[in-house]
Amino acid sequence: MKENLLEIINDVSKEKGLDKEVLIQLVEESIVHAVKRKLPYEAVEGRIHPKTGQIEMFHYKVVVEYVEDSYNEISLEEVRKMDPDAILDDEVEYEISPKEFSRIAHSARQIIFSSIREAEREMVVNTFEKKVGEIITGNVLRAETNGRISINFMNRTEAYLFRREQIQGEQFGFGDHIRVFLLDVNNNPQKASQLTISRTHPGLLVKMFEMEVPEIFDGIVKIVHAAREPGKRAKISVYSTDDEVDPVGACVGMRGSRVQTIVNELHGEKIDIVRYSEEIETYACNALAPAEIESMEIDEENKEIDVVVATNQLSLAIGRQGQNVRLASKLIGYKINVTADEDEEQLSIEEQLELELEKNRKRAEAEELQNKETSEEQEESTQDSESEISEPAAVAEEAQTSDETGPSEEKSETEADSGTSQDDPEWPMRLPAD
Repeated sequence: MKENLLEIINDVSKEKGLDKEVLIQLVEESIVHAVKRKLPYEAVEGRIHPKTGQIEMFHYKVVVEYVEDSYNEISLEEVRKMDPDAILDDEVEYEISPKEFSRIAHSARQIIFSSIREAEREMVVNTFEKKVGEIITGNVLRAETNGRISINFMNRTEAYLFRREQIQGEQFGFGDHIRVFLLDVNNNPQKASQLTISRTHPGLLVKMFEMEVPEIFDGIVKIVHAAREPGKRAKISVYSTDDEVDPVGACVGMRGSRVQTIVNELHGEKIDIVRYSEEIETYACNALAPAEIESMEIDEENKEIDVVVATNQLSLAIGRQGQNVRLASKLIGYKINVTADEDEEQLSIEEQLELELEKNRKRAEAEELQNKETSEEQEESTQDSESEISEPAAVAEEAQTSDETGPSEEKSETEADSGTSQDDPEWPMRLPAD
């Protein structure tokens, strides 16, 4: 065990991240406070020796003519026995003995610990107050039996992620990295955690998009609203300040890489990216996608929207357990009532199946026609390029053919003039006539 108080202060300074000089001052003030509470002295001074680390305590008596409080006053006559030059209102210093100090040691220890905790809380407030509304990263220390998770930030601050702020189904173990949204910082010693953190707040989703999408970070794409059912589904609405930048495509990323990173971070939470519009009717239609809206009535006064959809679109508009319509309502700030078209002719199962098959057939024909047009264009371009290449090749081939046939034709003509031919079998045996 370390006996030197300075060594203990050094260890606490490293562990808590507090300045050493601040801790020394806190300890000295705490000891003086404890002496004043437990001993009858009014003027007290305490300090820690910078070399030995020993606590030195002193109290002072005021020089008076008539003593009324022997603990804090001393007579002029008595002082002049020690100092002939002493006058009234001078102060005489007395050292507090170790025996006296031992009486208040326990109380001083409690005051010191309390002062250190207070300094630590102040340090946390000063460090994290400017990070409210941002994402902070920590390491999991433990998962407690009551469901809350203890997280360490910056190796000095411990905070609790309560069950109500956790995404359902998530599991964390010791040492796991975890990203949370900082809601508030408090200096209340009665609360278990100074940092109020969450993984269910919509702000976490917004900040993750800012981190993953450069267009949002640069201010080209703006996030207007966000709504979540943590761990299940979420919707965000976006728009672009640049006509050449598609806000939805920027958030999705190449092959969905950007949004998929956020989905993985949020334990598989599906995210719908909605194109924002100042026209509430268009905005509501985009928020209720993929359902197709037939008609809509907007009550601006009561902030309600009555939406009518086809019977086969009702389940899409409402969503699983009402998720789609609830999130759309949170997103646009209106209560949405979805009903099916009562005037719509009810189709049998066979008719509905036939209708869906017809839609699929037309879609396939359109795709086939588009592919055919694309292939024809590619063939035409290929043929044009081949014709351009074949023309000079044909000319070269013709020239080569003429060069090869020229000498043989001349030779044949000569042979014809001489009356001989290599094709005649008797030609080598003929002899000239006498």
